[in-house]
Amino acid sequence: MAWLSGESGESGESGESGEALRSTSASTARALISSREGVVGAWKQVDSPPPNYATDSSALDLWSAPVRLKTLQAEMLAGIYYDDSGKESVAVEYRSRHDASSKSLIHLLRPRENDFAAQLDYVNNYAALRYERSGEIVSEQTKILAFLGSVGFLHPDRMRRTTEVLKLVLGVTGVIEMRIKHALACRRPVEYSPQIQPMISTPGHGSLPSGHSSESFAAAFVFYDLITQAGATEPSQTDPVFVQLMRIAERIAINRTVAGVHFPVDSVAGMVLGQTLAEFFIARFRTANVRPRTFDGRGFEGDFSYERVLKMDYFKSKELAKRPEPIIKEGTAVSMEESSLLRRLWDEAIAECTLMINPRPKAAR
Repeated sequence: MAWLSGESGESGESGESGEALRSTSASTARALISSREGVVGAWKQVDSPPPNYATDSSALDLWSAPVRLKTLQAEMLAGIYYDDSGKESVAVEYRSRHDASSKSLIHLLRPRENDFAAQLDYVNNYAALRYERSGEIVSEQTKILAFLGSVGFLHPDRMRRTTEVLKLVLGVTGVIEMRIKHALACRRPVEYSPQIQPMISTPGHGSLPSGHSSESFAAAFVFYDLITQAGATEPSQTDPVFVQLMRIAERIAINRTVAGVHFPVDSVAGMVLGQTLAEFFIARFRTANVRPRTFDGRGFEGDFSYERVLKMDYFKSKELAKRPEPIIKEGTAVSMEESSLLRRLWDEAIAECTLMINPRPKAAR
């Protein structure tokens, strides 16, 4: 069964389709049977059995690509818990193997019905862009990495491990976002007005957070960290590489509003989730800190902008808050447990990322 990856479908490539390459037809099976009977000769007992494989992260290199990815997905999802006991909200937490206490990752509270209804004007106005962006919108349903990878040299054969990391990020983000979507159960734009008439089929799950926004930004942040860890550029929010990745992820998210299947607030929530999960994934790949975040959509106003999310420049409407009250909040950074299984893949991906944008000679760094 292919893994769900939100609305992008990217992680569907991680299912069992690769194993189909080794499927055997009935005629081929009969040929192999007759071939063995003709060449095997008299049976000989095995006197010196080979030792079992080493049971560490190096065993990853023994498996087929789909099996590797499923194994890594299971590792990434280990320790993730959801608390949706609160009214119209959900919290995502992490518990490590060696620490029973939970660490908060993100807490999301859904907007009110009136908040969504007020966003319909944006959805209606964005529809004017449908024709010119139709090619992008259709491609982005299944090709998120094609767009993010256009920033650098992301060839799936030459940069296999980097591609694997990003597919892993897309797939795991998709699983987590679906659980969040279920907990928040937000209606789609067309459920508020039939005049929205989306240009593509409305997906069969909740609206907030946007899966395309969550996955695109999660992959963009992780990709940028790989590039900077490889020494191809210095980490900065003004770095042209960072800006370009953010713009691509932002456009992918906005295109879902253009298509008529998402509100701008869905994209804001999706980016907050994607950024937080990216930090969590990076911490599992290598030792790093994660900043827990809260997204409170009640009283949300405005359009989606990645720069406003980074600056946490969204505030509740004056109807709900007499004083400026932020929609997005960050908590104190906390450390997460690194995974040796994931670290092996990460190090291999960093080695590949030396092929990225204008790598500088060591002496110039």
